[in-house]
Amino acid sequence: MAKFSAETVKLLGRELYDYEFTDESATAVARIIGALTNYSRRLHGIGLAGMQPPFGYATLCAEADRIRRSS
Repeated sequence: MAKFSAETVKLLGRELYDYEFTDESATAVARIIGALTNYSRRLHGIGLAGMQPPFGYATLCAEADRIRRSS
């Protein structure tokens, strides 16, 4: 898989959001994206079947109920 470069981050920021990244910020974002894509390839091997996504509807409802009970 090709690496996500700082130049790509800068280009996407400029083209999609009319935002200019500094060299330092673009490098940091590219590294974060690289780490996320690397780890995302490993998710199938850790047995996540049946788990709700962190912001799924059931999770949000359970959190709202927990907050309501503790208030």
